[in-house]
Amino acid sequence: MCCTLKSSTRKSRLGRTFRKRLNRQNRFDSGKNLPSVIKDIEWIIFRDWLKQTGFPKTKLTLAEFNERHKNTKSSVYPYIQMLPKNFDTVPICLDLELLEFLPNNLKEDVKSQKLKFEKDFRSVCRFLKKQLNSDINITYNEFLWSWLCVNTRCIYFEPFKSINCDVRENIAIAPMLDFLNHNFDAKTKGEFNRVTQCYEITTLTPWKKGQQVFINYGPHDNFKLLLDYGFTIPNNPFNYILLDDEFFKFNEEVENVISKKLNLLMKNGFYGDYALHASQISFRLLTALRLRFLRPINDISSQETQHLITKWQNTISGKYEIVSYENEIEVYEWIDSVCKELIKKCDLMLEKVNNTNSIPSGSLENLKLLWNESKNILTSVIILIQDSKKYVTL
Repeated sequence: MCCTLKSSTRKSRLGRTFRKRLNRQNRFDSGKNLPSVIKDIEWIIFRDWLKQTGFPKTKLTLAEFNERHKNTKSSVYPYIQMLPKNFDTVPICLDLELLEFLPNNLKEDVKSQKLKFEKDFRSVCRFLKKQLNSDINITYNEFLWSWLCVNTRCIYFEPFKSINCDVRENIAIAPMLDFLNHNFDAKTKGEFNRVTQCYEITTLTPWKKGQQVFINYGPHDNFKLLLDYGFTIPNNPFNYILLDDEFFKFNEEVENVISKKLNLLMKNGFYGDYALHASQISFRLLTALRLRFLRPINDISSQETQHLITKWQNTISGKYEIVSYENEIEVYEWIDSVCKELIKKCDLMLEKVNNTNSIPSGSLENLKLLWNESKNILTSVIILIQDSKKYVTL
């Protein structure tokens, strides 16, 4: 598959002398040099290989797994040389003891990802052995490297209408495209051009010569970026904290009452996914907590209980903002208390991370960023609650 990078900015119609003068001015603007473009030998070989092979005709398939062992004899050797040699910062590659330093939600996602990988590994081994009668023997680590090359660098490729296939299961690697890094504020448009048989990316952001061109992988928080790509971004605006564990552990009521309330949440579409953002508390969390603090609910069919449930449902429809001031105070007090407890946990984990010498430097920086930014979100929410007019009624 071929990748074509286009720019939406129009070329200047001013003269060559003006453009040369402008380039010199940009280069030394504010006393800062523009970053130099690295042209190492692997990149030059890869670029020449692209020209010689005449993309988009060359494609990578399952049969190319063994290409890595062919070295220079492989038809895709220049491309393989440009791929990462390892994926040390991707959590699935971390030692088991290091996984304990991850936040709980991310830890569970890593476990799920590992199960998927192991299932894929078994499937491929069975396929090669039974269907192809192949002598190719893929080791666990070799397949993990190949699997991560695809998982960290692929795009979703919409199949032709005649093919009955879930687009989420149809992925492809597009050489050149997979060398572009992610930035959350990069504005791009990407699509496969069936006429040119190329995947084309149009940048909607102007870039100067010498600047790195970014694309946008999507509105991903740092947990998602670390899980799937092995990196994190400081001040990522898409970061959030899930309070599902804390919410479902909250059991101050008798079991049958809790069960009734959870059933109501499920019936009304508010079961789970309770998030805190630095600038807001999710409506899902507020709605769920308003029901949890709705008292008393004993006989679900009683007139009093139905009246309380109607008041709660009116906050969902927007008819009323709150159930009652007393109810709202309890909601915000609970969030405030949970945030303070989680901040203590962040401090404890940061101390453990800083005092552990066995963590590789790349993973160390990612872990510190995750816990520090989680702490920042929690602190921001506490300030948000303190400044809230609802909270002032205390």
